[in-house]
Amino acid sequence: MHLTYVVLITVLQTFPLTWTTKTPLPMALAGSGCAVMTDTIYVIGGRDSGSGRYRTLHTYDPVQDVWDTLAPMSTARAHVVAAAVNGKMYVFGGWIGSTATNIVEEYNPMSNSWTTKTPMPTARYASGVAVVNGLIYVIGGMNMGGNVFSTVEEYDPATDTWDTKATMPTARFGPGCAVINDTIYAFGGSTSIGGGSTNITQRYDPATDTWSWCGSMNEDRYCVGGFTYGGMAYAVGGYDYSNYHTTVEVYNPSTNVWSYETAMTYSRQSIAVGLVGDYVYVIGGWNNGAVAYNEEGSLGIGVKEQPAPAISDFTISPNPFRTETRIAYGVGRGATDIEIKIYNIAGVLVKCFPPITHDALRSTLIWDGTDDHGTPLPSGTYLVVVEIDDEHYTEKVTLIR
Repeated sequence: MHLTYVVLITVLQTFPLTWTTKTPLPMALAGSGCAVMTDTIYVIGGRDSGSGRYRTLHTYDPVQDVWDTLAPMSTARAHVVAAAVNGKMYVFGGWIGSTATNIVEEYNPMSNSWTTKTPMPTARYASGVAVVNGLIYVIGGMNMGGNVFSTVEEYDPATDTWDTKATMPTARFGPGCAVINDTIYAFGGSTSIGGGSTNITQRYDPATDTWSWCGSMNEDRYCVGGFTYGGMAYAVGGYDYSNYHTTVEVYNPSTNVWSYETAMTYSRQSIAVGLVGDYVYVIGGWNNGAVAYNEEGSLGIGVKEQPAPAISDFTISPNPFRTETRIAYGVGRGATDIEIKIYNIAGVLVKCFPPITHDALRSTLIWDGTDDHGTPLPSGTYLVVVEIDDEHYTEKVTLIR
């Protein structure tokens, strides 16, 4: 008698988003900062459809569905980023008139007052921002000189000091950010002004000050909103220099795969995003002009059982290699057609092997370090991606010439 065992893994699974239109922002604004303190959403600064930049501080009470206006910042600016730590809010950089700024202001909700803090080392706007263990990380961005940054600077609110950290592998502005298990995920953004929107995802480990690559989103999008919920990273809206997006994508770190969630009603970029409990609020933004929309997305977490991975024991040997290397993996769960692709470190596809049909429990493929045209590739780090169904498995390999 033959016994077949099916291994199931219990994982957190989010229920589908449902979207509801709520009371709009008191004025149409794009590129506002956003932070949440004591279940209140703070929307700071931003721009209108013309040349106006604002100092405004609007607060939203999700329970009452009402807005209030509090003390404004000292400096009018747009495309700022904001973060809350220990009951205070910090607003970084931004676009002032015809230049980028490195201004940092701290807001104290107890006194409804602002204080100027130590400036960022790098003046920039349209950055990403994330908080890990009480430290704030400002990631990427751009300035009016046409420079797109890979810069990462860490701010300690307790000491009002800055520290420069390891740069992102890919310089970009307008990335979304999310934090999962004290690791920062930066996704999307644009690598150049006027073009270059991307779907890449890279993660930063503050404990080791190192970056690594992750699976890419399904769509290019910059000035994209990001948040974390249920151990997943969410990418909301954005723009690809052709289309404003309503779409929402969710990244699962256990599978290294992005999947689609329920889309919003209103397409836009440069949005303010705030998470309160099991609800996310997407506020304002830009679609051929500033908008005041306020959409509430209802989230929920459940538990479901998920089949074990389709492949296992994924190895590349030798690694590094000079002339050829063996890509080996175990095959399970009735796997049949599998695709293997090679990307360079910039995320560009350089080699795509024909689909492979498996009738054995283990498979090995030889790669000689050439591209799809048989041309030898230069020395460097490459990403070997095995794709089956909706799952992706990635390993790095180093080619030495």
